[in-house]
Amino acid sequence: MNIQQSLKISTKKLNLSNIPSSALDAEVLLLETLNRNRCEKLDKSWLYVNNNYELNKNEKKLFDSFIDQRRKHKPIAYIINRKEFFGFNFYVDENVLIPRPETEFIVEEVLKIMKNNNDDKIDIIDIGTGSGCIIISILNKLKEEIIENAYANDISPKTIKIAKRNAKEYNLDKKIKFITNDLGKFLDNLNEKNIYNSNRLIITANLPYVKSDDYKTLSKDIKKHEPKIALIAGKNGLVLIEKLIKSILKIKKKHKKKIHVFIEADPSQISKIIAVTSEELDKANIKIIKDLSGKERVVLLSYC
Repeated sequence: MNIQQSLKISTKKLNLSNIPSSALDAEVLLLETLNRNRCEKLDKSWLYVNNNYELNKNEKKLFDSFIDQRRKHKPIAYIINRKEFFGFNFYVDENVLIPRPETEFIVEEVLKIMKNNNDDKIDIIDIGTGSGCIIISILNKLKEEIIENAYANDISPKTIKIAKRNAKEYNLDKKIKFITNDLGKFLDNLNEKNIYNSNRLIITANLPYVKSDDYKTLSKDIKKHEPKIALIAGKNGLVLIEKLIKSILKIKKKHKKKIHVFIEADPSQISKIIAVTSEELDKANIKIIKDLSGKERVVLLSYC
C-alpha cells in the first residue's frame, strides 16, 4: 500500500471514530512512522512528492498501530511521545499533561523580567512541573550563571521521572533540583531549609485548575488519557492556587527579596484570584496576561 492510499484509508477510519482534524492526524502519524529509525527526517511535503512510495511491512504495521490508538482518542503527543513547547521537544506520556501553547506565555513573561534584571542572581521554582517544559525552556534561554537555584516540584514520582528525563536531554539534570511532594509540604520544606540565596525569586505555577463539574465536559482525548490529578482542583478549581497565594507572604517575610509569581488559570477564575491576592497580599502588584485569543490566562504577582 502506498502513501496516498494509506492516508486516504486512515483518514476515513479516523473520521468514522469522530476524530477532529483526521487528515492532519493521519499525516503526522505517517510521518512519524516513516521517520522512525531513519537518519534523515522527512517533512509533510515529502509525503506528497513521493505519494507512490510503498510502505514496507514494518512501516504498515506501525502506522496501523498508531491509527488504532488515535481512533481510541489517544492524543497524538502520547502516541509519538513528543510535544513541542517554546521551540523545544519534550518527551510526554500519560503520566504528564500535554504542554499547551497558552502556557508558553509564562515562559515569555519570565524572560521579559530577566531582560530587565540588572544582573541580580535569581532563584526559580517551578510548581506542578509536569514534563518540566516551563523551567527547562526558561533555563535553555538564560545564561546559566544568572540562576542561583532551580527547583522543580510535582506530587507524582512518575511525573518527576519524566521531567528529569527531559532535563537530561538538555543537560539540565544537574542544574535543576527535582522534589516530589505535595504543594504545602514542598513550600514548607523550602522555607525551613532557607535555600533562597539570591535577591530575586521567581515562582512559576501551572497547577491543576479545572473545576470538578467542568471536568465532565472535557474532550474524550483529555478525560481518557491525561492524568486527572493534574487537572482537577476542587469545586472552584482554585484549591491549590489559593494555597500558593497564601504562602507567598510567609516566604516574603522570611527571605526579604523580590518575588514574582506566575500563575496560569482559566479566564473565568482570574477575578477570584485577584480578589484572593488583594486580601492576602495587599502590597502585591497584579498584572494580567492575555493569550493569543485575547483571553486572560496568566496572573503575575510581583511582591517587591
